[in-house]
Amino acid sequence: MSLTSEQRAATIREFRENMALLGLTAERIGADFGVPGSTIERIIGLRSGVLEYPWIVRRYLLDKAAVAGVEPVPFSALRGDPHDYWFLDDRIIDANRLD
Repeated sequence: MSLTSEQRAATIREFRENMALLGLTAERIGADFGVPGSTIERIIGLRSGVLEYPWIVRRYLLDKAAVAGVEPVPFSALRGDPHDYWFLDDRIIDANRLD
């Protein structure tokens, strides 16, 4: 399953807007996952090669927004429960790890 170029651009923008809204950098998110900021940059740029990773970062951002009491920018393509998408591996999502 792949995104259209418009969905891809919107998703990257939505990641950036939510990070800015929460005052988070790729380095800060990376530190929380134990990976370099460059890994987060690849994920939010949709270049990680692992379909599940953007969903993990999405959940991270939504959780941070909920704790902060902030209304996040909605994700237009990454929406709903990732467990409902047959092409995503539930084990990777549930592990909540980035490599």
